[in-house]
Amino acid sequence: MDGLVQREQTGQFTEAAPKLRAIFQAQTQAAAGSLHMVGLDSLRARLGNRWPRVADRVHMLAERLLRQLLSPRDAWFRHGEEGYIVVFHQLGRTEAGLVCAKVVEQLQRLLLGDVDTAAVRVHSAVHEMDGELLFQSSSLHEMLAGAASLAGAAVAAETSADKANPWWAHAAPQEEPVQVVYRPIWDVRKEVLSIYLARAMRPRRGRLPLWGYDCAADPQDMQQILGLDLDVLRQSMEVYGELYRNQFRCFLSVPVHFETLAGIARRREYLAALQAIPKELVAFLAFHVVGFPQGVPVSRATEMVAFLKQFSRVVIAVVESGCQDLPALAAAGIYIVTMLLPPGASPKRWGPELSRFSHEALRLRVHAGVEGVDTSLMASYADGAGFHYMAGDFIGPWSEVPENALRFTHADLRARIVAD
Repeated sequence: MDGLVQREQTGQFTEAAPKLRAIFQAQTQAAAGSLHMVGLDSLRARLGNRWPRVADRVHMLAERLLRQLLSPRDAWFRHGEEGYIVVFHQLGRTEAGLVCAKVVEQLQRLLLGDVDTAAVRVHSAVHEMDGELLFQSSSLHEMLAGAASLAGAAVAAETSADKANPWWAHAAPQEEPVQVVYRPIWDVRKEVLSIYLARAMRPRRGRLPLWGYDCAADPQDMQQILGLDLDVLRQSMEVYGELYRNQFRCFLSVPVHFETLAGIARRREYLAALQAIPKELVAFLAFHVVGFPQGVPVSRATEMVAFLKQFSRVVIAVVESGCQDLPALAAAGIYIVTMLLPPGASPKRWGPELSRFSHEALRLRVHAGVEGVDTSLMASYADGAGFHYMAGDFIGPWSEVPENALRFTHADLRARIVAD
């Protein structure tokens, strides 16, 4: 790994010293050079004058990524206004440095949409000398080049163990962790963006991300579906709980799959997670059930709605097309039935079906929603068709955290359509 070795004055770590001593005393097997400092100064510089407004969210995301990427035996804590100190239990300095760089890389990707690998730097402790810490500072660009060089050397040496499992594979996995992202739903009648839709998203290098249940390794495996539902519920409640404590207020709609609720054992496991939700958050929570099979009996749908209503304000059903199950869903107590449009949907192709869906929902006295409103034409058509709720790229993009409820009128919609 290239980079300059710097001597850091102990004064900079006076506050951190007691915590570090406790960590090293507890971790007798900690690897040499396993102490790292992760700084957010490069991210702060790129955000510029936006930093004061988003600093709390940046730290919330950083701490979530640290929890996701570190093992339970690693330790970390916040240091100052722009950094974290991380102590790894087993990973060596180079591998651990890549993990730390991954945190800053993901933050840049989430907040800025791109990554400057030269600006992402990690300071790795080499050793202590005369009460001072010697650090080696390296950029993500340098670390990735070093990892590639070492991997190439391992292949050239024909070391089968290294070829099967290179040392840096754990530090730079090909599969990115699942993230939960959010976008607003427009309440057309109340003219407000007050509900935020949560969805799983897995980034992929050089390819489009995976969305929803496609994030599971096997989207047909019921246990993996349950695992994804539990992960999304945990992440979204963690994020919303932090927002709630900071006086943010909006409604949150969390996905849950039909198969998670269909099996007794899976439903029991999901119930345990629901029971852990703080009671003050329940009033702001909705669930949207995905994967209702066509022809679902009213009794079966009613059972699931009753189960979820204990922990939410309303229950929403997501259907891909057709009106044939609307009577059963309405009778079961579903509050909103949302029609999910495919990417690139246009009024010319989907207009008649949208109109039928909205009119049938009105007849059954259930609220009609549509997701996939990605263009001004579709927004105009869905509004004219009488939908109560609309979501899509044209209404609002996906973001890493929900926003406060925001007024959004028909005049605002028309102005946005004209400007498009």
